[in-house]
Amino acid sequence: MGTTTAAADTSSSLPISSYRDIAVDAAHQQVFLSDPFGGSVLVTDYTGQVVKRFSGEAGAWGLALSSDSRTLYVALRDAGAIAAIDTATLEETARYDTGTGAGVYAGPTSLALAGGKIWFGYSTDTWHGALGALDLSGAEPVVTRGQGLDTFRSSPRLAATPQHPDTLVAAESDGNAATLAVYDVSTGQADTQAKRVDPGPDGCESLQDLALTPDARQVVVACAAAHYHQVFRTADLADDGIYTTSWSPDAVAIAPDGTIAAGVYGPSRPDVQLFTQGNSTAFASWDFPSPSDYADTTVETAGLAWAPDGSRVFAVTETSGSSALTLQVLNHPQVATTVTVQAPASSPRNQDLTLTGKLEAPVGFGAGSTVDIWRLDDPLAGEGTLIGSAPVAADGTFGYTDRPRAKGDVQYTVQYYGDARHAYAYGTATVDITSD
Repeated sequence: MGTTTAAADTSSSLPISSYRDIAVDAAHQQVFLSDPFGGSVLVTDYTGQVVKRFSGEAGAWGLALSSDSRTLYVALRDAGAIAAIDTATLEETARYDTGTGAGVYAGPTSLALAGGKIWFGYSTDTWHGALGALDLSGAEPVVTRGQGLDTFRSSPRLAATPQHPDTLVAAESDGNAATLAVYDVSTGQADTQAKRVDPGPDGCESLQDLALTPDARQVVVACAAAHYHQVFRTADLADDGIYTTSWSPDAVAIAPDGTIAAGVYGPSRPDVQLFTQGNSTAFASWDFPSPSDYADTTVETAGLAWAPDGSRVFAVTETSGSSALTLQVLNHPQVATTVTVQAPASSPRNQDLTLTGKLEAPVGFGAGSTVDIWRLDDPLAGEGTLIGSAPVAADGTFGYTDRPRAKGDVQYTVQYYGDARHAYAYGTATVDITSD
């Protein structure tokens, strides 16, 4: 199936000149962006229109949204703290001292929710990084630090997934050869499960971003010195595939259904591509227009995020030679879908006849998907009768049992009406209905 190239559906200029992280709040249809050098957190709606800008958020770096979308946590590197923002009232409700100290080689940067805690990466000094955790489950907040020591040379970047909350992945991001580590945090401590230095067939220098698949079996990384996005198995961090992008990968985000959005920096094209998990060839892509022959619009490091329902991708871009930032809203394109139907060549009338089939598309089918079944007793006349519907399983399969009464050729048509991500499709099968 070929690649579909599209333009951004919405493009909005942002009133900030620095950027580090993005979080999407589906409950209130809001997008949060950190502005570290402006000391603020920007809030927009799903079209990129500004809702609010928080000031007084010194060194706002990494963001993490609670599982119920009620609270946004912000790593404040230059304050040595983690702030909590109510996503409904858009007010800061708490601030927790991490005890790390504040500033470039001290304060917290990346955040991830795992094991019932808020994990953060921070620097212990100029040449070392570590992991810490903020536990809010008790009467008083509890901070632990000093985990993952002697692994990272700077504040590590973190990744987790809500479907498997006991797995935490951390990666070196100081510009040298990356160190990648997987931890089990179910006990409240970061217990190392796997660790690898300079991973990948061509190494991994200057790691820019990483994301964990929903099943927590793979981690996808964007390393600036590579020509593709790399995939590693979390069990042992062995090489586990690539996604064919181009020089130089700098962003990756994974939807709840496993669809990978991959972004690159610089004049390479395309800027953003979509992949199904395990398929190295993209099925959709976007190119962002450049304002002139001397300037290019490119994806920011860690500048991609999915809406939790998978309906769109948000991309933060910058125009080269300026500090102008833009929020691009990329509606997920409908992908081509096929329906295959299997039925017996003949079947006695007034007896059960079972149809089976499968929907196939580059993107998986969500819970609640159905197909309609139509029966035409005379294939030469009319459009037939709607006789029922059938649920579609996660792998696209479906089944339906009918009891036809008319003799002769009966045509069954299975219709799938599509959704925001899948195009309409249908398939047919003809059965010779014989005497009882």
